[in-house]
Amino acid sequence: MALPSFSGVVLCGGESRRMGEDKALLQVDGRPMAQRVASALRDAGATEVYAVGGDVAALAPLGLVVVPDDQPGDGPFPATLTALRHAREAVVAVLSCDLVQPSGPVVAQLVGALAAAGPATLAAVPVVDGHHQWTHAVWRRTALGPLQAARDHGARSLRRGAANLPLCEVTDLDPSRLADADTRGDLPAGSAGLASGTGSLRPMDIPEIDVAELAIRRAEGAPLVDVREDHEFAAAHVRGAQLIPLGQVAERIDEVPTEGTVYVICARGARSAKAVDHYRRQGIDAVNVAGGMLAWIDAGQPVDEPAREAGGA
Repeated sequence: MALPSFSGVVLCGGESRRMGEDKALLQVDGRPMAQRVASALRDAGATEVYAVGGDVAALAPLGLVVVPDDQPGDGPFPATLTALRHAREAVVAVLSCDLVQPSGPVVAQLVGALAAAGPATLAAVPVVDGHHQWTHAVWRRTALGPLQAARDHGARSLRRGAANLPLCEVTDLDPSRLADADTRGDLPAGSAGLASGTGSLRPMDIPEIDVAELAIRRAEGAPLVDVREDHEFAAAHVRGAQLIPLGQVAERIDEVPTEGTVYVICARGARSAKAVDHYRRQGIDAVNVAGGMLAWIDAGQPVDEPAREAGGA
């Protein structure tokens, strides 16, 4: 079956606080990350490719027209809404700029899966280890209405916004083609700004628990440290978690309980593993939360969000 025509969008509006510079422009294999993602979209057959958010002057020489994010700095949910709002085609592939190994064939497979699922299905979403990869999805433009309605009613994430949409879950994709880079340690050795050989592997002796076990430990009163950035924590966090961003872990070591076990969480588990490694070297019995907040949210565990804290929906 021939693929339908589709628009390709690169999300470039993240603040990149964990990278220290604009990750859309960081070079991997000699090319900026945003350009590599754009090339994958074109290779898959996108009839148009544009960026949502990001540095207009820097992205233009890469062949990317930039559409301003309607809600800059507020995450991939409103950025995806902006992408759907500006697309010319009825099908829209929306990819994060920080994919480490973007793949045209993977994009094409997702577009094909959506087409095969029929017009009632509004998105094809990759699923890896039980987790939806929302920033590597292909959408029908008709998803804009229900997604915007969910946003207006207080949904703060794509997972919540798409909870009631008819989706096609695609599970037979190469996970390495869906991996993104949250920190410099997630980039391949030799990438711009990285010392050769840093790689992305984390220590193998880091103890971990899953989010189901964390829920039990939290119910028992165990402390939880969240090492994400302020804006991530504000968007959604485990109720009662203590915020200590990764960059402040060393200087705020005295704030971490030394009696019993301390659990540490981030978005996916990479930053928290680094924090756990540091804590354990200081004699603190720290344990990493595998899958991080994404796994916690995907499991339907309760979170504190701005709307809830303000008494909203």
